Amino acid sequence: MPIELDKPLAWKSADIEQRKLLQRLQGNILKGHGRENTANIFFRFGCDEAASRRLLRELGNYHVTSAWRQLLDAETFKASNKCEGGGAFVHLALAFAGYQALGLPDASPDTDAPDDDFRQGMTSADSRAALADGDLAEWEAPFREPVHGMLLAADETVGKTAALAARLKEMIEDAGGQVVHVQRGAALKNARGDGIENFGYVDGRSQPLMLVEDIDREIEATGSAQWDPAFPLSLALVPDQGAHEPTAFGSYFIFRKLEQDVRAFKTKEQESADALGLVGDDRELAGAMLVGRFEDGTPVTTSKTARGEDPPNDFNYDFDASARCPFHGHIRKTNPRGSGGGEPHEEERLHLMARRGIPYEDSKREVHPSELPESGDMDEFVEKVQPLLSTGGVGLLFMAYNSKIANQFKFTQQIWANNPGFPLQPGGPHGIDPVIGQGPNIAGQQKLPKEWDQEAGGPTDNSVPFGGFVKMKGGEYFFSPSLTFLKSL
Repeated sequence: MPIELDKPLAWKSADIEQRKLLQRLQGNILKGHGRENTANIFFRFGCDEAASRRLLRELGNYHVTSAWRQLLDAETFKASNKCEGGGAFVHLALAFAGYQALGLPDASPDTDAPDDDFRQGMTSADSRAALADGDLAEWEAPFREPVHGMLLAADETVGKTAALAARLKEMIEDAGGQVVHVQRGAALKNARGDGIENFGYVDGRSQPLMLVEDIDREIEATGSAQWDPAFPLSLALVPDQGAHEPTAFGSYFIFRKLEQDVRAFKTKEQESADALGLVGDDRELAGAMLVGRFEDGTPVTTSKTARGEDPPNDFNYDFDASARCPFHGHIRKTNPRGSGGGEPHEEERLHLMARRGIPYEDSKREVHPSELPESGDMDEFVEKVQPLLSTGGVGLLFMAYNSKIANQFKFTQQIWANNPGFPLQPGGPHGIDPVIGQGPNIAGQQKLPKEWDQEAGGPTDNSVPFGGFVKMKGGEYFFSPSLTFLKSL
């Protein structure tokens, strides 16, 4: 029976063909791997194509984790009352330059045109111009030249992850390759155990779910009256052209290292609170309007205060014309939930992607983001909080899986986040995304309601230009091939 890509997959009741798909698909694509410590190993192949192919074959046969193995391991760990995940996890992705170095450019995935994003690469002038990614001189040195591939290594502890990364690095070098950079990542959690990012906000809450078991669990927990968490396999999966097998699939993998200026961001939050006349605990509302959620994950469109509960996902903006969550709020910009105005809701959903990011800490933080002291006004913030905040050296390793780079990652960054004219709603332009938006940030566009749920008159002109606190440090477009392809080399 052919694989049905137009619907989610129930892995626990998978038929023979579906099980083959999961056994040949790499892990982390349909579901995050769950480990809290990672190492992204960027490398270039040597001149010996045969040795490079042997390396990938060995990795595919003995090291890279399949989706099937990942799911079975997660069940084992849950049954033993441990955290989901656990044990060594390895994922491999190839840039187009990597396929060329292997002498296999025709094995790279099908493309719409010879000059598509994957083949050009993220370092290309066209890509950087389209995404406002800046000059290559502003990127970190390892990312200024195209890399051939990336290995994602993950395990339960920092030490185990470092040991796994060292073994993989040795394998690459033994095959004549060169490791150009190893980037560490480590999850951040708040007191409730939710993943957060360096600005202190719950992150990754609204994920497209492609496994029926995950979908059922989400609906049971939060409902689906206003938001359907179910997405088809086609959101992420692409036939692996190099495998010549109907159950062999891969996915385009996006990697971007995004540095966060936490001090500048949190200071601007305080300025926004002053502009809105907020005092005491109410000052948190300013940041919630800009991000779209309070730090604990409570959507600002559903509440004017943080609820301290599991962050809900069953909501939309049908009755919020920017009176609660502004049109430019980060989570509204990057997932309009039917409020974008430019296309039908079902088509709008197809721009979303399976995000798998994790924070990084190249320079040590003074304090964990969830443990900052409270402040009731700007003076108290400047005295107690501001000196503890990082100005750089921390950020997010943005990672995501797509079936169409142009219609998913590139679309959401260029047409949504960077575009002051999106969403297409009255009173625009509404400004760029205040968190990840890049490009000109014009004063007066990012309007905030003077009061939460201020229906009469809509958003005020009380606008503090907000942006520029996330800086692109480097990245690349990859393809995560099937294990069938790797084992055939």
